[in-house]
Amino acid sequence: MKTHTVGIIMNGVTGRMGTNQHLVRSILAIRAAGGVRVSDDEVIVPE
Repeated sequence: MKTHTVGIIMNGVTGRMGTNQHLVRSILAIRAAGGVRVSDDEVIVPE
């Protein structure tokens, strides 16, 4: 399986809201799930 790692820049996201809503609930959840499958043999994973 081919894996693409991408960096994520979150503009204007600070404090508890940035940590809880954007980082934990979104980005880390995608990583924990193994990334976003774009085809049968390709996955995109946030860094």
